[in-house]
Amino acid sequence: MSALAGYQRGESVVHRLHPVTKVTLLVCCVLGAYLAPPVALVALLGLLVCSSAVAGVATSVGRAALPILVPLALGLLAIHGFFRAGSGAVLASVGPLTLWRDGVAYAISFLGVLTAFVLAGLVFVSTTHPKKLMTGLTDAGVPRKLGYVFVASLQLVPDLRRRAERIVDAQRSRGLDTRGSVPSRVRALVSLLGPLLIGALVSTQTRSLALEARGFSLDGPRTSLYALSSTRLDWALRVGGVLGVVGLAGWRLL
Repeated sequence: MSALAGYQRGESVVHRLHPVTKVTLLVCCVLGAYLAPPVALVALLGLLVCSSAVAGVATSVGRAALPILVPLALGLLAIHGFFRAGSGAVLASVGPLTLWRDGVAYAISFLGVLTAFVLAGLVFVSTTHPKKLMTGLTDAGVPRKLGYVFVASLQLVPDLRRRAERIVDAQRSRGLDTRGSVPSRVRALVSLLGPLLIGALVSTQTRSLALEARGFSLDGPRTSLYALSSTRLDWALRVGGVLGVVGLAGWRLL
């Protein structure tokens, strides 16, 4: 299974939410994580973990989040822990290196915010059908081209990952060593970039022709296979999310 999360079919309450509700909650989570005090940030992280568990995507979200968050955590601890003295309180000293307490606290706080960003994005991508998202954004008044760019950007990285895996498998079947020494891996990476770039450009052109053949750029009313409607739960979550962000912004200003 790919380490990158993609849409996973499901019938959970998270899957059934209106796409616009999920977009609203995603924006609220990003803003809320930035504005929230530590206690509220921990609560937000717990809520995101519970949402992924309810949706049945906790495993895939965890697999996708760890390769992103672990390097970030190590980098933040190294940069801020050793170079951000703050009040000058020392947490530990090893030879010429000093680990500052305030630097470690700042790194953990910043990592919490980044974790909320990553988890919110992965839960959103894992539980939102791309075509329903496009339909929901169009119904909400978002221009079709802008909505398509948004949806296509969400699918770009998983598509490139799947394409790269197919190319690597094909190269291995032809005898290319992609798991050996560092020079072998570098040569394999160079061999991968060419077909990956050309394939992406060809795919973009093919998709563009297919969209134009279906009248994507023509004006006028459109119909969709998906009939989306907002429930009371959708409206409650939208209002609750916006009010929560407004409350946190007001708390910050006071």
